[in-house]
Amino acid sequence: MHKIIAILLLSSSMGYAKYCWQIKNDDKRHLCESKFEGKKACWQIKNSDMQAYCEATAEHKRSCWKIKENDLKQMCRAERGF
Repeated sequence: MHKIIAILLLSSSMGYAKYCWQIKNDDKRHLCESKFEGKKACWQIKNSDMQAYCEATAEHKRSCWKIKENDLKQMCRAERGF
């Protein structure tokens, strides 16, 4: 199951997500969880802001999937200055 999800992510989200708020909730959850399972998938997102937010949030919550979409959008705007 994880292999299927990883393949889908590699072929869709990572290569084309120019802005971190375009990353789907399911993709975000999988990438965050993978990093903290030692798979280090989260860093593969080209948007460094998403990586930093994932890492910071995981320190305060049990699972990255609890990140709210609105929180993610506001973080992106703050980091990018718009």
